[in-house]
Amino acid sequence: MAPTSTTEPTQTEGAVGRVIAITGPVVDVEFPAGQLPAIFNAVRIQTADRSVTCEVQQHLGNHWVRTVAMTTTDGLARGIEAVDTGSPISVPVGPETLGRVFNVLGDAIDGKEQPETEHTYPIHRDPPSFEEQATATEVFETGIKVIDLICPFAKGGKIGVFGGAGVGKTVIIQELIRNVA
Repeated sequence: MAPTSTTEPTQTEGAVGRVIAITGPVVDVEFPAGQLPAIFNAVRIQTADRSVTCEVQQHLGNHWVRTVAMTTTDGLARGIEAVDTGSPISVPVGPETLGRVFNVLGDAIDGKEQPETEHTYPIHRDPPSFEEQATATEVFETGIKVIDLICPFAKGGKIGVFGGAGVGKTVIIQELIRNVA
């Protein structure tokens, strides 16, 4: 399955709603009849000093949607306008993003410039088809001789680290991350 670039906006792009309720990171928004955003669409709420992006999680009825904020909801109030972007939250992908750190909105948070990429993919996508997945088990080379020799890990598998206080679990995990990156 070939990945697609940024998804096409829906017919609700630009629909303006009003914040009805805020409960921690959960924000309920009311939209006009017939302009309800699709599940997983991004909704932007602009305050005087910042923009909050929320993701539609549920249609509640009465033209309401329940969204989850991707940042803190401090400073939001009922009645503020919320605008449907018409598409899901998308992040940059490609060789330019390797070794970089991004937040859930696709913004670079490693102190470097935002990368120029050809494609952005939505954060919710279909998994690869069964035919596209590898069927053979491959060994994950960690670069730590003792681990690779005594307990080799399978690529894509799960790994657990057990031990008491001060035995080096954190150091092992940090080395695994460093060797992989």
